[in-house]
Amino acid sequence: MSTEQPGRVVAELGRPETPQETADRKAEERRLRRQRQTARNLVYSLLVCVGLVAVIVLAVPRPQAPLRDTIDYRAEASQYSDTAGQALVTPDVPKSWKANAAELRGTGGTASWYVGFVTPGGFTGLNEGLPGDSGLLSSVLGEAKPTGTAQVGGLRWRVYDRRDLGDAAGNVAYGLSTKIGDIVLAVYGTPSKAQVQALAVSVAADARSRGLTGANTLP
Repeated sequence: MSTEQPGRVVAELGRPETPQETADRKAEERRLRRQRQTARNLVYSLLVCVGLVAVIVLAVPRPQAPLRDTIDYRAEASQYSDTAGQALVTPDVPKSWKANAAELRGTGGTASWYVGFVTPGGFTGLNEGLPGDSGLLSSVLGEAKPTGTAQVGGLRWRVYDRRDLGDAAGNVAYGLSTKIGDIVLAVYGTPSKAQVQALAVSVAADARSRGLTGANTLP
């Protein structure tokens, strides 16, 4: 007596499927399973790759955006000294301060020697008026008005304290100006009052060492 089971009844066919149809159906099911498995494996592989890239990006240290090259302001002063017609101040500053500009600026009534420093607190700058200068302070300090005087580095300075203005103060949040003989000096910046005064102390010491002599007066 035969024990062969009848084929599965397929609704679409309305009858049991033949052995060949059964074999074809199972083969198609295996193909679809392999296809789905391949797609899942591809997705898993992509996720693993993305994860590895993310780990590498986060783990590998990246250099910060390069700062503007540090200027050797002493070398620049030596180069410009003959053109300037006088000794140019090159103050000693902390190692954390980086000079980002050193040059002769302007002509005639606003000619000056300028050095700018990037500091941990922001920016400081100094200007030394050249012979014939008569408008240095208005050119450098702009709308800043004197708010007092101070003795700093053995010299008497006018004070320009605009820190209460916040960002509106620009590069002159706090400034100082003085005069040695006919030479006007101005220091100013955005960091703390202490940093600007530290620059003034160094400027005063360097001015004396370079033979900038004459009566110390307020400009």
